Amino acid sequence: MELDYRKSREELEKLQGNLRKAPEGIWCYELEEPLDTKLPVQAQCQWIFEKAILTHCNEALARMYGYSKVEDIIGIHLKDLFFPNIQTNLDILAEFVGNGYKTHDAESTEVDRNGNQKYFVNTSLGVVENGVLLRAWGVQKDITAMKNSELRLKRTIGLEGLLSEISRNFLRVDPGQTHEAINFALERLGEFTGADRAYIFLFTNAGLAISNSNEWCADGIPRQMHRLQNLPITVFPMENLEALRKTGVFVYNSADEIPENHTVLREFFQSMGLKSSIVVGLVSVDSEIGFLGLDSISKVRTWTEEDGYVLRLVADLVVLALDRKKRESDLNDFYERMNHDLELARITQRSLVAREFPDSPFFQVVSYFRPFEKVGGDIITYVQHESGVIDILFGDVSGHGISSAMVSGMAVLSFKYHARSGLSPAKGIQEFIKDLKPMVVEHHIATVWVRFFPLEKKLLYCYAGHPPIILFRGDQMIELKGMNLPLLIFDSIDYFDESLDLQAGDRLVFYSDGMYEVFNKQGRILDLSAFQEILNSYRELNSLQEYIEQVIADVFQFSEGTFSDDMAMLVIDIKK
Repeated sequence: MELDYRKSREELEKLQGNLRKAPEGIWCYELEEPLDTKLPVQAQCQWIFEKAILTHCNEALARMYGYSKVEDIIGIHLKDLFFPNIQTNLDILAEFVGNGYKTHDAESTEVDRNGNQKYFVNTSLGVVENGVLLRAWGVQKDITAMKNSELRLKRTIGLEGLLSEISRNFLRVDPGQTHEAINFALERLGEFTGADRAYIFLFTNAGLAISNSNEWCADGIPRQMHRLQNLPITVFPMENLEALRKTGVFVYNSADEIPENHTVLREFFQSMGLKSSIVVGLVSVDSEIGFLGLDSISKVRTWTEEDGYVLRLVADLVVLALDRKKRESDLNDFYERMNHDLELARITQRSLVAREFPDSPFFQVVSYFRPFEKVGGDIITYVQHESGVIDILFGDVSGHGISSAMVSGMAVLSFKYHARSGLSPAKGIQEFIKDLKPMVVEHHIATVWVRFFPLEKKLLYCYAGHPPIILFRGDQMIELKGMNLPLLIFDSIDYFDESLDLQAGDRLVFYSDGMYEVFNKQGRILDLSAFQEILNSYRELNSLQEYIEQVIADVFQFSEGTFSDDMAMLVIDIKK
């Protein structure tokens, strides 16, 4: 009996030692009062939030919250760690209750003892006895570093989008619309930073006065620009103006930071209802012309270095707009760089669109591609295997321009990888989806994957939303069967292979929807059936190049030289 007791005690001490050494945080929350599991879910969530107390944990968990010892955190309430106004935290409690008092890898947003925001992934299990919840045990991992990196990446992408949108708008408008363009920039800046007010002041009267020239206010924030005209420069203390000249910025996170001897500025803050402000200078050709600022009116706010950085970048764009005549050459240079980048993108995409195909006594292939913009989203590419078998991908990414071209580039790379592995077209498309789904959000792809066996005169193909391939055989014009939905729109779509035995003299025609979704000046569409009539009318031409040129000429004759989408064709002739 003594041996059994000693063995059990040793096992318990070993278990406790493992828990203490575990890298994950391990915890147990007890409820001050047991929870009736028959209460509504919302009431149960509130009960847990209010009455859960940490009673057990290991050192790893204590360190996650900034505590050096377990004893220092034991006894803390869940409500002192959780942010109740964050939706993910409300969801995790609702998930815990709704899933029978357990969660798996549920993400929470919490706060450590120093007020730092932390992110955790939690797996938990509740203990229910006689219809009441007594406690919950759980394991959590600290994902704060990963989450912060993700947030910084999203912020950086958002900032790039903000600056691109503002700069494009400045480039697009006439000089007479600069005022409206600056208002647009202030609106986007205010929304991006979460400010209540964004504004520009310009020096007037040889620098002796200053006026509010532009203003944006969030919903519910009263406009003030009409009150802020021709203010004496003495409203702003000389120290603030010197700070603008020396560092380019001055910041007041609260009115309490304004020195007591700056009574005019204190009164200005009070009259405007300001809680916090940050201001950067507007400098044109080494001379100050005014400043750009953000105000927080609804709450006291601590402005960050990033806020100042974003403000400076937007200020530079505003200066370019205000000084447009002097800086017009700089704007043109920027536009030239954009065009240069677009030209590089066009050249890159042309390398991904196959223009030349292998010479063969058994077949001939000719393609055509014309993007709507400098770059487009149509796909024409192939892989030839050592056996002579050729895999061809012909498709169309939704939209046009740079984003569509980027997706088409990813699609080509994925196709070439899976085609070389020998997967059938249908299986290759399934792998294709796995590659692109995590990266492509706002586009879908209409495509067809073809495997051509020249010696056997056989075609294996799989549709994914692409217009039907046309087969010309003798006097017949045949639409190849097997239509299916485009890629990246719906999940769990089954794609399947179709096969076709070919004959000498057959002609296969692939085309994008941009070939027939064209309009004339009267607004009439060419449509698919009319386009197929054009294809049929030139079927007797032996030269594939001449065949494509005649088809394109008829399409442009109908549309009177205009088109609104990328245009692509691929034609295969079976020789013998």
